[in-house]
Amino acid sequence: MALFVGEFEQTIDAKHRLAISAALREQIVASEDGKNFFLVLGPDRHLWLYPDLYYRRLVATLKRSPLPSRDTRKIDLLFAMARMLKPDSQGRVVLPEKSMQRAVTSQKVTLVGVFDHIEIWPTDQWEQHVEEALPSYGEVLYEASDRMHPETEQRPIQ
Repeated sequence: MALFVGEFEQTIDAKHRLAISAALREQIVASEDGKNFFLVLGPDRHLWLYPDLYYRRLVATLKRSPLPSRDTRKIDLLFAMARMLKPDSQGRVVLPEKSMQRAVTSQKVTLVGVFDHIEIWPTDQWEQHVEEALPSYGEVLYEASDRMHPETEQRPIQ
């Protein structure tokens, strides 16, 4: 599974082409994750990119039934708005017009590696998010450490 890390400023051109940074593309294991991307609209209305084979495995874990249910109807948009994107030889993808209209985006964007996917943020919003999150960043690290080592949470430091 690809592990995406880092932040990379890019520009979306007039034809909606976006270059996926080589540093991000190098984090993909093509034989396991695929070489294309699925574009989905995240819950915060930022566009998210998943490696295609990984995304297929991810959605395969959703419970399915031959008949529609109330629960499965709730996730219809996840499939309806997803798009397969094939990078060109320079690592650029074309973002569909409808995806651009539905998402919060701008010409100047920051591609952010977030564990198993890449998020596309307007650069000004990303910088604002970082500034707001930095004061509590240390606490986030401590909480992550506690989750990785729950047995040490109760022990006093000696």
